[in-house]
Amino acid sequence: MIPPGPLLPIIQNAPGNFYVDHTCIDCATCRWVAPGSFKHVDGQAAVTSQPLDAAARIEALQAVLSCPTFSIHATHRDPAELKAAQAGLPRPWPTAAPGVYYCGWHSEETFGGASWLIVRPEGGNVMVDCPRFNPVLAKRIAELGGVKWLFLTHRDDVAGHQRWASHFGASRVIHEREATARQGTDASEVQLTGTGPWTLPDGGDDVQIIHTPGHTSHHLCLLSRPHEALFTGDHLCAHEEPAPGGVEEGRVEVSSQFNWYSFEKQVGGGHSLVKGRCTAAWPAFWLW
Repeated sequence: MIPPGPLLPIIQNAPGNFYVDHTCIDCATCRWVAPGSFKHVDGQAAVTSQPLDAAARIEALQAVLSCPTFSIHATHRDPAELKAAQAGLPRPWPTAAPGVYYCGWHSEETFGGASWLIVRPEGGNVMVDCPRFNPVLAKRIAELGGVKWLFLTHRDDVAGHQRWASHFGASRVIHEREATARQGTDASEVQLTGTGPWTLPDGGDDVQIIHTPGHTSHHLCLLSRPHEALFTGDHLCAHEEPAPGGVEEGRVEVSSQFNWYSFEKQVGGGHSLVKGRCTAAWPAFWLW
């Protein structure tokens, strides 16, 4: 049964166990995680196809876990499937080499921005921006080797940074001009200066940090060379409907609606940033 209260299903949902309520902010998280069940309808997400098998239900439960506004519900959760959904995050993500994971568990405080984990055999793992802190997610990340470097692309997507850094003893990396006392990032262990490019303090040449002003004044992107993957934070967004070859086929954009510094600089550094550096770009947000 649907629990009593104001969080009732919107009418766009297909009848069944899973549903979205009116508090959805249309961040597209559920459509990354379970595209077979969720679609964009009338300005927000909706369950357009109820998951029929265990694999699809586990993906839908991962959407429940990852929704930043807790706007997705299931009237019944099978305990074994819920356990499998929790164990499946972070989720391995397709890149040129194994070792990139999508964290899920998005935070409302970062407006639903995505976080990524890069597993590095040498130099320690990198978390790109912050997911919502949860002990279940933290345990899974620990099983993958924990976090040595917490890379913060810019000032928007830092919610929970103290808790993640404290939990893993991680060093936070941010540009000094993006660090603020209000957010506590002025206590970050590594504060970059100038316009780079930089490596991580461990000196490994597998990772390059790139200065990408535009969305904010000193936004940063991170290139993982072994994975041929560029983690763009809010500098680039990707279309929700994927191109045949993925984001590398040119379906990246910058958003004038969500720009806090210079749209011209953000546009100027958009496609040229991806071209020749990587085979895929992984942003914090998708457009639709």
